[in-house]
Amino acid sequence: MVLIDGDVVVCVYLLQGFQDSIGRIREKMKGKVEITPSAYDTAWVAMVPSREDSGREPLFPQCLDWIIENQNPDGSWGLQYPGHPLLVKDSLSCTLACLVALRKWNAGDQLVKKGLEFLRSNAWAATDKHQISPIGFDIVFPMMINYANDLDFTLPFHQHLLDSMFSNRHSEIKRNPNLEYVAEGLGESFDWNKSLTQQRSNGSLFNSPATTAAAFIHTQDNNCFQYLHSVLITFKTWVPTVYPIDVYARLRMVDTLQRLGVDRYFQSEIDSILEETYRLWQQKEEEIFTDITCCAMAFRLLRIQGYEVSSDELAAFVDQERFFDTVSPQMGGVATVLELYRASQVQISEEESSLERIHAWTSKFLKQQLLNKTIPNKQLQKQVNYELKNFHGIPDRVGNRRSLELYDMDNYQVLKTAYRCPAIHNEDLFLFSRQDFNICQSQYQKELEQLERWYKDCRLDSLKFGRSVVNISHFLTCAILADPLLSDARLSYAKSIVLVTCLDDFFDHHGSREESLKILELTKQYVNEQPATAYGSEEVEILFTALYNTVNEVAAKAYIEQGRCVKHLLVSLWVEMLTSFMREMDSRSDETPPSVDEYLSFAWLSISCRSCILTSIHFLGINLSEDMVMSPEFTSLCMHVSFVARLLNDLQTFKVRFLLNSSRESASKKEEERKLNSVILMQAAHKDGGGISEEDAIWEIKKIVEFNRRKLLQMVYQRNGSIVPRECKDIFWKTSKIAYYLYSSGDEFTSPQEMMEDMKSLIYKPLELPALATS
Repeated sequence: MVLIDGDVVVCVYLLQGFQDSIGRIREKMKGKVEITPSAYDTAWVAMVPSREDSGREPLFPQCLDWIIENQNPDGSWGLQYPGHPLLVKDSLSCTLACLVALRKWNAGDQLVKKGLEFLRSNAWAATDKHQISPIGFDIVFPMMINYANDLDFTLPFHQHLLDSMFSNRHSEIKRNPNLEYVAEGLGESFDWNKSLTQQRSNGSLFNSPATTAAAFIHTQDNNCFQYLHSVLITFKTWVPTVYPIDVYARLRMVDTLQRLGVDRYFQSEIDSILEETYRLWQQKEEEIFTDITCCAMAFRLLRIQGYEVSSDELAAFVDQERFFDTVSPQMGGVATVLELYRASQVQISEEESSLERIHAWTSKFLKQQLLNKTIPNKQLQKQVNYELKNFHGIPDRVGNRRSLELYDMDNYQVLKTAYRCPAIHNEDLFLFSRQDFNICQSQYQKELEQLERWYKDCRLDSLKFGRSVVNISHFLTCAILADPLLSDARLSYAKSIVLVTCLDDFFDHHGSREESLKILELTKQYVNEQPATAYGSEEVEILFTALYNTVNEVAAKAYIEQGRCVKHLLVSLWVEMLTSFMREMDSRSDETPPSVDEYLSFAWLSISCRSCILTSIHFLGINLSEDMVMSPEFTSLCMHVSFVARLLNDLQTFKVRFLLNSSRESASKKEEERKLNSVILMQAAHKDGGGISEEDAIWEIKKIVEFNRRKLLQMVYQRNGSIVPRECKDIFWKTSKIAYYLYSSGDEFTSPQEMMEDMKSLIYKPLELPALATS
């Protein structure tokens, strides 16, 4: 429980309904995976004739009964009523399949009449390119019309519409050689016995009841029968559009909880799901490796959690042309490509060239889809756009807010027909995650008030120079340390950023060398517990006193948390950083600039990641020994994240400097040119050999950034041989996300409009909680 200004923060566990919601969500994670019925697939299973009586009766009459009992009021069959305005094609497909099944067994005359009227009224959608098309619609729907004709079943379609549909069908078959997944739309022309070579161990073709039912009709294969029989044992009177789906659905649950920012409530369940998934991965479970989307998601989630999974399992998808030439339509959609794109982001080794190649083509493909406006699902379109814009740079809570805004409890996915997984998208999770966000936001606002009081108490607001970064510093810490119980971690991190920024501005622009050196000497005296002497200027007094009092305050709180004194460590971090500031100052005045290596030897400290992180980790609720904090592993983590942040800053400020030098007066130009920057130093290092271009220097620096990003990621994910708790290592990775976020479109705290909007969304604007029906 956290105290802010004497008021106990409301603990989310005690809010009315929270425990109940958590319990219901946990039950969904542990229980049987829910999936909505597929009228389309159920109709195909209903069409299977019995093996006796010359096939005059349905082999699965319960499916025919389900069709009779589940027509929608408008005469259609399908996912929901009233139907989604972009899923009319899906309703047409489901309705026609059900009508063919009814006509085949001479059942439900009145239902047939209503169904025909629905087809007549909505026939326009069959060729409408703005509609979301079920996979294989252009092939299967015209073939079902032929099946209806064979049953002397007249359908209410005009000839010009029929001509257009059959023309589309011919083009689609000619264009796509991999149509086994929609083989029920190929009829007698298809080699059904050959299709059985792709039969899975459960007897299905592609885990599709419809395709498997069609295969059984044509081959009488007993394994197909056993599959259909097993599906109906599970679902009784209907079948889903895909089965089994357990592994994929449970991974989607994990991914959804993480994206919504509420995974901390369900960590035990998530651990169990991933442990089981890893066991299946090691056993080469067919359900994972025959589904590209599931495989890519499993790879990403397992690797992030530290499981050793090889990227070789994705090597077959490194080439775009081969990918679309070899995969079935079931796996060639934007959602699958997006999942491969996400998987490419967890590359931890230069040897994983397959992930680099996957990243190259998937990002290009997704950008083209956005440009061509060919993603009809608007939520998916927004998600793709957001993730492409923020590669490596979405701080957790900023991404959570975006996911919460896009979360739809009525969300559907589309294979041969639209379907929903209620365990993933439901009212409980919708309300629970939004309430949790608002509760956290309320606490962030109280913390900001406390941070602003600290800023004034330290008299930092009276300084006549530098950037005022209280709000942004607080926003950034909330973005990576979301848990409401981590208030002290957030505040100590934010205060470190504010102090670093004030001191950095003083050393860089506003203080003399003597004044800067005085602050460093006073801080060194503080290490040895020597009393401060005369300050020399008001600015020095304000800056040092703020540092002195804040370190004392943080050390006192850390003593309560850790049971040991950490003051010496905290002060030494500040001495280390201020020393690096002085080295930067002195190097700028040297006639001979340092080499890139010399520059990086102190510049990684001046970016302040080390002091911010090593201060805040003492408030994560984990006991940390001094040996652990000062271990080589901690040092390596600090160096890698600092190199990433330092060089990203250099790349961005180099662009800023170029613009400034194009517009400022000569004196200002000289001031800007005196600043050390790795891009300029990289160019200078190659002068004797003829020099390298600015573009090549930038490329070299980007390679160093990427090397350190991967090394950092590798250490964060590492389980074996690591002495640093994962909760601590995560702070390093999240700090690197801040760096990518800050330096993507502007110098650190000269915030672009998008960052300001993110800050408003995270700190000030609560999520709406609409009134929903209660059960």
